[in-house]
Amino acid sequence: MSASAPLESGAVPTRFERWRYGLWPRGAAALPLPDFLGIGAQKAGTTWLWENLRRHPQVFVPERKELHYWDNKWERPLAYYAERFAEGAGRVRGEITPAYSILSEERIRFIHRLLPDLRLVLLLRNPIDRAWSQLAMEIEREGRKPEEVPEGELVTFASSERALRRGDYTAILERWLAVFPEEQLLVGFFEQIREEPRALLRRVFAHLGVDADPDWGRFALDEVIVPDPDGVPMARAVDAGPACPASVREALERRYEPDLVQLAARFGAPVERWRAGLTPTEVS
Repeated sequence: MSASAPLESGAVPTRFERWRYGLWPRGAAALPLPDFLGIGAQKAGTTWLWENLRRHPQVFVPERKELHYWDNKWERPLAYYAERFAEGAGRVRGEITPAYSILSEERIRFIHRLLPDLRLVLLLRNPIDRAWSQLAMEIEREGRKPEEVPEGELVTFASSERALRRGDYTAILERWLAVFPEEQLLVGFFEQIREEPRALLRRVFAHLGVDADPDWGRFALDEVIVPDPDGVPMARAVDAGPACPASVREALERRYEPDLVQLAARFGAPVERWRAGLTPTEVS
C-alpha cells in the first residue's frame, strides 16, 4: 500500500503515516478541529441527532453529515479536515459519521493523540433491528425490494461480517474506551428518540457543554429524520419499513443474544427491553 492510499478502518498505518501523525499535534492546536464526534451506530438515529444538533445556536456541524475523514479520507491533510469546521468559530464544532464506530483501536489512538479532550456520542439500537434496517437499506439502494429477495440471501447477509460488526456494541465500546476516558463518551438509545427526545437532547447538549435547555420550538423533536436516496436529510412520517422475515430474525437473535446478556449487565433496562423481544427459546 502506498503512503498516499486511503486505509481501511482496520488497516495498520505505514511508517510514513506514523511519522506524519507524530508531527500533527504540534500544529493541530491552531486548526479549527472538532470538539465532538458522533461515532454511530449506523441506522440508530444519527441523522435525527445531526439535524437537531445543527439547529442548536451554540453548535456547528458541517452541511454534509458524514465526513468519513477518519475511516476513508485520512490520507488527506489535517488542514483539509479542519476546513470543514472553519465556519464554526465561537461554537462547539463536531461531525457525525457512524462508520467511526468500527475504527481500529490504533486509528482511535491517533485521534486521541490529536484531540485528547474530544467528546463522543454513540447511539445504540437493538442490534437485531439495526441489522435488518441496514440490510433493507442496502437492498433498496440496489433498486430491489426486501420482500422480493430470497430469504436465503437475506439470512446470508444477516450472518455476514459486514452486518455483524456494525452491531457488535461490546467490541465498539471496548475499542473506544480503551483509549478515551468513559466520561468523554455519552451513550444514548434509539427508543429515546421517539419516547423522550427532549431528555435525550438535553443529555447530549450537556455532554457537549452547550445550553441544555434552549428554545425547543426550533428542534425536530417529533419528526423522523432520515436521509433520502442522495443522502440529504429530510423529515418524514414514522414508517416501520418492510417487515423482517422470521428466518432472518431468528438468525440475528441467535447471533446477538449472548451480546445482549453482556450489554444488559452494563446498561440495564434499555437493553432488557431488547431481550424481552427475543423469541422465548433465545432468552437465557
